[in-house]
Amino acid sequence: MSWMNDRPSWLPPIPPPHRGRAFMVVGLVLVVGTFIYIFYMSYVGGTHTLYTLLPLAAGLVCLTVGLTRRNEGR
Repeated sequence: MSWMNDRPSWLPPIPPPHRGRAFMVVGLVLVVGTFIYIFYMSYVGGTHTLYTLLPLAAGLVCLTVGLTRRNEGR
């Protein structure tokens, strides 16, 4: 290993490259899945309760957390 491979001690640590991506993926899956469920239930004439909004709210929270963690290092 060469001395060129070591990071100088005065440089700050490098943040992980995909910060917040897992939260964004989970949030998108929850939001899109909830909308598909709502549209499908409306199409077939079924009813859905206010509990349907819980995964939607959780998905929006995950998206918000993922986006703020992504922009945190800038």
